[in-house]
Amino acid sequence: MKKGFQVLLVFLATVPAAAQVAPAVKLAEVVVTPSRFGVADVATTAAAGLTAAELEVLPQVGDDLFRSIARLPGLATDDVSARFWVRGAPQSEVRLRLDGADLLEPFHLKDVDGALSIVDPAAIRWLDLATGGFQVEHGDRLAGVLTMETKSDRRALTALNLSLTGVGGLRQGGFSGGRGRWLATARRGYPDIALHASGRDDDISPRYYDLMAKLEYDAAPGHTFSFHALRAGDGLRYERTNSPSLSSGYGSNQVWGRWRGEMSAGLRGEAVLAWNRLTWNRQGGGRQDGFPFSLTDHRELDLVSLRNEWSGQTGDSAVWRTGLEAGKGVAEYDYALSRQRSVVSGVAQVVATDRKVVRLEPEGTSAAAFAAVKFRVAGPLVAEPGLRWERAGHVGGATLTPRLNAALALGATVIRAAWGNYAQRQGLHELSVADGERVFGRVERAEHRVVGLERAIGPRAALRVEAYQRLTSRVRPRWENIDNAYDLFPEAQSDRLRVAPAEARAEGLEFLLSSRGDGALQWNVSHAVARTEERVGGRWVPRRRDQRHAFYADATYAWNPRWQFSAAWHYHTGWPTTDVVYSLATLANNRRVLVSANGEPYGLRLPDYHRLDLRVTRRFPTTRGEVRAYLDLFNVYDRLNLLGYDHQVNVSGGAVTSRRKPREQLPFLPSVGLSWEL
Repeated sequence: MKKGFQVLLVFLATVPAAAQVAPAVKLAEVVVTPSRFGVADVATTAAAGLTAAELEVLPQVGDDLFRSIARLPGLATDDVSARFWVRGAPQSEVRLRLDGADLLEPFHLKDVDGALSIVDPAAIRWLDLATGGFQVEHGDRLAGVLTMETKSDRRALTALNLSLTGVGGLRQGGFSGGRGRWLATARRGYPDIALHASGRDDDISPRYYDLMAKLEYDAAPGHTFSFHALRAGDGLRYERTNSPSLSSGYGSNQVWGRWRGEMSAGLRGEAVLAWNRLTWNRQGGGRQDGFPFSLTDHRELDLVSLRNEWSGQTGDSAVWRTGLEAGKGVAEYDYALSRQRSVVSGVAQVVATDRKVVRLEPEGTSAAAFAAVKFRVAGPLVAEPGLRWERAGHVGGATLTPRLNAALALGATVIRAAWGNYAQRQGLHELSVADGERVFGRVERAEHRVVGLERAIGPRAALRVEAYQRLTSRVRPRWENIDNAYDLFPEAQSDRLRVAPAEARAEGLEFLLSSRGDGALQWNVSHAVARTEERVGGRWVPRRRDQRHAFYADATYAWNPRWQFSAAWHYHTGWPTTDVVYSLATLANNRRVLVSANGEPYGLRLPDYHRLDLRVTRRFPTTRGEVRAYLDLFNVYDRLNLLGYDHQVNVSGGAVTSRRKPREQLPFLPSVGLSWEL
């Protein structure tokens, strides 16, 4: 199964570049914020801007929205998954919000840890990422907030994309004299057809699609109503001799309504009513290591939520914000696993049988409220204290999290600081029933401490430096594959381990130097020095994506309006992984058999990661729009970057030798694409 699965990983990571032939993410504006402080009318936001022109020409592994933000200091990603880690925390600790509604599990192909995001980048107008010290309007997350807004343009536009592996399109327009706008996107991927055509692996058949629509109307001056819908689905079939087969399908359905209004005296409000339904279906069967194996995994989640926020001004020196949230959800679990495996118990080799049958239907309600006020303390110093209260019935108890943000402007230099408490509960759909969980865990808590400086360096460059510390207490135990996270049946692997930290910490120092202005040459350079670790069993253990040093640099040169050339170089120190130790066990009859065990969890480091990507973009104006073409070269010098190790074991004369074999990330991959806007 491993060989076929590795082929799937390599192909799926290249699917976005081939399947969505638009050159890159096309955004009206992207603002990615490593730490966000204050409100927009005062310079309290530390923002690193990425313009639409930069994103359109920068090289990337594929046209995936979440991969585009992975260039910032503090973020970690691999070549395969679209999920990203923020300052050592997994994506599950980051709130994802689209047009005012929160998204849960917005990824295609979850059997590959979410190879693609379900949000079409062609529809996005701007996004904002807060990676520390975020304010009281955001709760139930420990590490960060990613906010996205779709386009709102009355101009009629059609965009068409076509390739061997997929087809996509976008259509937008206006009505009622511009008071109304609408937007619709559709994407369909057929990577199974491309796999078969290329002869890579006829046993794997993945496919996916997503649809998004928005209808927006200005009912009165300052008041906008909108209706949104997002639907995504995907499936995968895997069949190989002597390995369990898999048939999986996942669905995501979300509809929501939104009101945004502005009254007299600067009073503003927003209300969002949303319904979300997620489904997971996995069916496996056959033989694993020569023994019978069967799996049934059906899950569903239905969630209704309401959010209402208000803000206003008190004179010229203070701004206040307040809001309420409420939600009700129900989840269903129908899980059954049956398998056998050979184990050594004492001095006997026996066949162990594992059987699990779980049927649960947990439900719960949640509520939250917050209030904050921003005011000028003295001269250039602005402070914003806030308080948030949250409660969820299925985990019990309530949390109260105070926070404080501040900014001090000293000429061309702005100093920002943030301190706050944060809490995150276990979701109704997040019980690890395959590992025996039947009861929801405790609410996790984290304390953020952030200090940053931003300064313009002449007219052509800007520098940002930020130091942070995140201390997590009441860490919830979790099950994790400590050697190979990419397996179609992770719950049935020998590297599955319950990790129960007493506490966790993440700290680091980040630098970002970027060009300013609209010159022909644009560039960005960032460096992060950091560590993220947990105290397990009395000692500190690094987390899976702990990278002590991370460096990124890119440059884009516009030869003329039709030709653009870009390069990007990535580097980070090796991530931790877990070794496998092999030995011979002597049985009662003096026969010796080979056994294996996990080494020290995350006690082994992979080699350093680095790669160079290049892109050339060419524009062709036409009488009815524009055709764009690009050539993308991923990992130009074909660096062998690793995800982990497999092992080749030999037994000779009573001695066991084990040789590590690299489990590779993506090799050199060229790709081309075309898109037509009219």
